[in-house]
Amino acid sequence: MKLRSLRISNILSFKYHTDVADAETINFEEELNIIIGENGSGKSTALEVINFIFKRVLYKQFDVNQDLYSRRFAISIDEKKQTIAPKNAQTYSEFRLEPNWDTPSAAQVIRLEISLDAIDLQNIQHIQSNSTKLNSISSLYTGRGTISPTTPGTDYTFDITLDKTTNGFSVTVVSGSQDFGYEYLTDYNFYKELISFYNLENPEDTLTSLYEGYTLISSYRNYHAFEKSISLRDAHPTHQIQQIKTKDYSKSLNSSDQSEPSIFGLVRLRIAEKHFNLISEKFTEAECEEQANNLDFILSINKRLKIINLECKIRLIELRIWQYAFEFLDTRRGKVLSDINSLSAGQKAIIHLVFEAYGRGDLKGGVVIIDEPEIHLHYQFPNEYLQVIRELNKEQGCQYILVTHSEALINSTTINHVKRFSLNNTGNTEIKAPTISTEQRILIKILDNTRATYAFFAKKVLLVEVYSDRYFYKAIIQDKYPALDQQIAVLDIGGKGNYDEWSHLF
Repeated sequence: MKLRSLRISNILSFKYHTDVADAETINFEEELNIIIGENGSGKSTALEVINFIFKRVLYKQFDVNQDLYSRRFAISIDEKKQTIAPKNAQTYSEFRLEPNWDTPSAAQVIRLEISLDAIDLQNIQHIQSNSTKLNSISSLYTGRGTISPTTPGTDYTFDITLDKTTNGFSVTVVSGSQDFGYEYLTDYNFYKELISFYNLENPEDTLTSLYEGYTLISSYRNYHAFEKSISLRDAHPTHQIQQIKTKDYSKSLNSSDQSEPSIFGLVRLRIAEKHFNLISEKFTEAECEEQANNLDFILSINKRLKIINLECKIRLIELRIWQYAFEFLDTRRGKVLSDINSLSAGQKAIIHLVFEAYGRGDLKGGVVIIDEPEIHLHYQFPNEYLQVIRELNKEQGCQYILVTHSEALINSTTINHVKRFSLNNTGNTEIKAPTISTEQRILIKILDNTRATYAFFAKKVLLVEVYSDRYFYKAIIQDKYPALDQQIAVLDIGGKGNYDEWSHLF
């Protein structure tokens, strides 16, 4: 799945338009998209809109009632059909999507263009070819009855209208139809649960899981709350995983979480579940640990963590209460880390990225949102971070949308992927993604080599002839207008003859 474009009307700094087709357009490239701009220019709002779409409009949540399933042989048919049920969350109240301050009563509309890719069509084919098996589960545990997959389209455009009075929303398909492709996008988690239930009840004839299509790496990452161990004593890993996913479903980009990033809990539980299931099959504890730590997704994680000389593993420490230690090994020293916070900020950011890439399932061909990675990056780590993204993308073919305040991530190599957000004279968002000429690329190389790409993040750029002018004007601004010091970038351009090409760049 790939996002093609997004238009936003009357949400925070995005101004109201009578027709959403006239709104500022964010066009997305298939692989890497880097969004930059001054504070308050709408970057986080755009991500919050995408986050809302993937948690309420597409990939809707379905609840699994484990209690009903555990009593499936003793309850009525109607009760059994409530085991897998839609969450029916038709509200956006958890998300920060208030109207623009100038038009508080006007309509709020979002328009998204989206395309199915080869991975989606492969998922759909998988559902279609196994519809008889999945129908056997659907007819027992859901109220939806049989699945009748039809030929899907590939391109869809839909409008989402927010209702401020009720905090509800409605969806209108503008282009494409509500065919099985659209149903797949909205009910992806339903089909995923059907496959899980089928595999649970047919261990000798399991179906492969659907490829994952979306993940979000928020800017809130409380590594100080990292849990070193996990216990299965009070709840089966399946129950704990469901609890984590339910909590994630309502999480806004603006929420400040006191707990660790949820992906760490999911990874621990997935490994522990494998170990827990193997113990009953007459393997020794050592054999169980070896198999659990050699799951495909753990091998993939550890392969990528080699760039920072780490690997992760799980170890049973107390069988009586099913307690496991989750450890990171420093491969250079051959020692287990006593505390994840002994790692640098950049190392932790790369760990988080790699865990999200593999830990939720088989992520492939989907959308990955990364909000402000530089909060946890040292200056030397951006290249390593982008290198990991490139290596992941060779394997997974995902679409990355990255919001950054870090000039270290902007250079002559990445500049073609940049969309620059700014505020106009009325305080509304404007979006610029110009085509960079060969001459301008040379200028960007100069900025890159002089560590001056911070200019792309400033509200204003003051161009001066030589470096002595830059020192002079910078001193004047700091002395006379200190409030503007962080808003104005002063660049020397090597003489007034270079003014035209530099001014066109900005």
